[in-house]
Amino acid sequence: MEEQLSKEQLEKIIEIRNDFYRFCRNNLYIKDKYAKIVKFEPNKPQKVLIDYVLWCIQQGVPIRVIILKARQMGLSTAVEALIYWWTSTHKNINSVIIGHEEKSSKNLYMMFRRYYDNSNPLFKPTVKYNTKTDLSFERYDDDGKQIGLASYIKTATASNTSAGRSDTIQLLHASEVGEWENGEELVASIMQTVPMLPNTMIFLESTAKGRGNYFHKEWKAAEKGENNFKPFFFPWWLIDAYEFSSDFLVKAYPNIIDVNDDLSNLTEYEEFLVATMRRGFIPFDGQLLDVKEEQIPRKLRFYRAKASEFASDPVRMFQEYPTTAHEAFVASGANVFDQLSLEALERDADRPEDIKRYKIDIGDSYEDYYISPVPYDDKIDENNGPLKVWHDPHPSHEYVIGADVAEGLATGDYSVAEVVDIGTMETVARWRGHIDPDRFGEVLAAIGRHYNYALIGVEVNNHGLTTVQKLRDIFYTNLYKRESGYDEDFEEPTSHLGWKTDARTKRIAVDTLIQVIREGLNKDKDPVFIDEAFAYVRDDRGRTNAEEGDHDDTVMAKAIAFQLFTWGDKDYSSLKVTKKGLKKKRR
Repeated sequence: MEEQLSKEQLEKIIEIRNDFYRFCRNNLYIKDKYAKIVKFEPNKPQKVLIDYVLWCIQQGVPIRVIILKARQMGLSTAVEALIYWWTSTHKNINSVIIGHEEKSSKNLYMMFRRYYDNSNPLFKPTVKYNTKTDLSFERYDDDGKQIGLASYIKTATASNTSAGRSDTIQLLHASEVGEWENGEELVASIMQTVPMLPNTMIFLESTAKGRGNYFHKEWKAAEKGENNFKPFFFPWWLIDAYEFSSDFLVKAYPNIIDVNDDLSNLTEYEEFLVATMRRGFIPFDGQLLDVKEEQIPRKLRFYRAKASEFASDPVRMFQEYPTTAHEAFVASGANVFDQLSLEALERDADRPEDIKRYKIDIGDSYEDYYISPVPYDDKIDENNGPLKVWHDPHPSHEYVIGADVAEGLATGDYSVAEVVDIGTMETVARWRGHIDPDRFGEVLAAIGRHYNYALIGVEVNNHGLTTVQKLRDIFYTNLYKRESGYDEDFEEPTSHLGWKTDARTKRIAVDTLIQVIREGLNKDKDPVFIDEAFAYVRDDRGRTNAEEGDHDDTVMAKAIAFQLFTWGDKDYSSLKVTKKGLKKKRR
């Protein structure tokens, strides 16, 4: 066939082969939701993913992608299209696709088999063998010399722990990793077969299957830039098919209240959805993805209809149709705090660049401290502060500070100071960093003096003893004194100062914070706290802690803060927790 083509025709074929989108238009077909075979025309999320892969190829960068999927977004289809394109147009490419179970592996196989069956004959490589799981693109001349691609695509299941381990793999797609048993061990083993070279690809994709599993850990690490994977998540409303007309809603879901075109009868969460859709979504390339204003009522109708299908388990709606990556992971029963309440906090959270920041400098005298504004810089690690401020001190307001003390190691836990206005119960400021315990005492004293000589409660289990002693040495006397009897045998010099965490007091503090968050009593606009709260879980023995690899320092500082004053009836007019203190000096 090739010998009969002209030079110009051959050149055009090569051009199309090297251009994914032209190759796609000429060769790639999929089965749509109506069971029809149609051309693959990438939607918005698919195109963002494809463009990133093509950019990596152009730049000579190894492709490492982790994908958090919403329902029926088609990102697996895009991954299979990329793998089929590259494998069927290049020599000596070994591609492995692993599903979590046999049925899913078969579905993935049928995707690239459909691509092959419907390809233009000019772009269809010769197949050496075609099984129910593999395609091998090989060709030999009459003398037995290999003249074909010598490339293959294999499928396997995660239960086959030997899948792909014996070969060097160039392209790997691990599907529904959140469902894999022993996912960490299996993926780590298979990834070692993919060299860190240009034109190699690893795709880890899954819908969210709770928190704490391998996929969740890898996703969080990717979000923080702690591994080699580029995270891809897209909100459900970017898919044009996810919208209902008013007539369809009335016919298919007669019990669902229709959405007014003027958007006048919305719940608080629906108002968040509208604001999010109007704001749009910006992926890695900075290109704004949004929906038209006239689409918003139709998408809200779709959301109401689907939410009715999860009426008995509302948080499942977040897993199936998430608007944020956090929402996708909320369906795990291990979470300590009410997930819907955390979602409300997240919707109201400030962007990091919008939070006021101040540097604290300690003067020569224990009374002297200097607070000066500092700009936000996303390239600077904020492990040593600064002080984040949402509300400056009000002369007539009273404040408490909950302090969780860490050892001060650069890679360890954080020391955190949480400042709460006892009248509004808002978090007005937070300091979080790695600092020596005695220096943390100086920082706490400065913050306390700044906030009207606030009552400070320091956790004194370990290094907090040093912090409390430092506060006493510099004559900061408005310190929380725990009730007698909590630890009668405690014989250190600071015997009754500070908050002592044991099994009993931790349960009290955490249970109190559960109520505070569930009832929306505390307003906290810091994404750092919200992330920690989402990752604060209960283990099989009922103990509460941060998930492995996460921190709970801001959670515990807040829990301590809410033990420092009486609240509940929301009448704080007679509450007095501060004492007349030393005058603060500010520059």
